[in-house]
Amino acid sequence: MHADEMWKTSTGRGVTVAVIDSGVDDSLADLKGRVLDGKDYSDQRGDAHTDIAAHGTDMAVLIAATGARGAVNGSYGLAPGAKILPIRMRYAAEEDGQADNKAEFSHTLSRAIRYAADSPARIINMSLGSSNSPGRRNVGTPELASAVTYALVKGELLFAAAGNSGDKSNLPEYPA
Repeated sequence: MHADEMWKTSTGRGVTVAVIDSGVDDSLADLKGRVLDGKDYSDQRGDAHTDIAAHGTDMAVLIAATGARGAVNGSYGLAPGAKILPIRMRYAAEEDGQADNKAEFSHTLSRAIRYAADSPARIINMSLGSSNSPGRRNVGTPELASAVTYALVKGELLFAAAGNSGDKSNLPEYPA
């Protein structure tokens, strides 16, 4: 991606990116000083800085890692000068046994997007998504669409996963 050339123009300094995901581990050396206080919508142990799944931390590293672990073990994100606002979503296991876990995902994600839009973050990264249940509209809800519109009207730049099922069902995934 020619990051070294891109860094001549910008390293992301002064930019905050909200990462709506599984949390961000702020103890990782490559993220030291990059991770802000965040919000936790999970009922799991810990807080927005606790990442049981490691996915949110991986996304934060791709965005803002500084290479602090050195030339051999360090990682550099595309915007090592950016700050990360971690917003931890509920884990899929927390939804087990609920009548409509996809609707709960949509509701929680709507709240997380609005929180991010009201924060200092100008970019919202959502490397997550879910499709509607067959014959239902329980993820692509008006509430979620309203939250996305709210963020866009506030000038946010949103990135969302399109899904990992293109080789199978290729159903639309929300919020993308």
